[in-house]
Amino acid sequence: MKFTSILLFLVALAHQATSTGVPELQWDPDTVKDCVEWYNNTDNESCESVRKLFGITPEEFHSWNPSLGLDCKPWRWQSYCIVTQEKLDKTKPTTTPTTTSATPTTSTSSLGPSPTAWTALGCYTENSKVPLLEKNMSPTGGDPALTIPKCKNSCYRRAYRFAGVQQGNQCWCGTYVGGEWSKNQTDCNTPCTGDKNTFCGGKGFENIFKG
Repeated sequence: MKFTSILLFLVALAHQATSTGVPELQWDPDTVKDCVEWYNNTDNESCESVRKLFGITPEEFHSWNPSLGLDCKPWRWQSYCIVTQEKLDKTKPTTTPTTTSATPTTSTSSLGPSPTAWTALGCYTENSKVPLLEKNMSPTGGDPALTIPKCKNSCYRRAYRFAGVQQGNQCWCGTYVGGEWSKNQTDCNTPCTGDKNTFCGGKGFENIFKG
């Protein structure tokens, strides 16, 4: 059953300390964009054993991680995608709707404030080729009253999973994080324009949060 499959997958994740919601090592920029869980290859696990552990076919693993062949080569010291949002959606148990579609659930006005349980992912370095997050929510010239809660709320209302603040006055939202941690986490040291007591990234650096 599909529900059983996803349950087994989640159990495997609970026991695998090297899997995380964002890549913690170098990763292939061509990795599928809707990746939601990563395997950080820092130990002696083989590629084949990782595929078996998470129930991934060779075709899926290659599709999600184009740098990796169907024969699991080259298997490097880096982060690999082990589940995508598309696969999760396919394996979720189906339910019968109990209400009509008269009231859209995706309407911005129907959502309350964003949840407080955002996870701070740290300070990330901007990539000149791939943006850390896809959508800049701030006006031209930046937001003169930016705060971290304001940015989180803006991303939540537009159904983005990640929120990021940069240069003190910019709010970014995205469905994935396209980059890596800064080697120096204190690089995100620019005060927020709307709250001088907190930092909103820096020039070329972004504080990122996962909702």
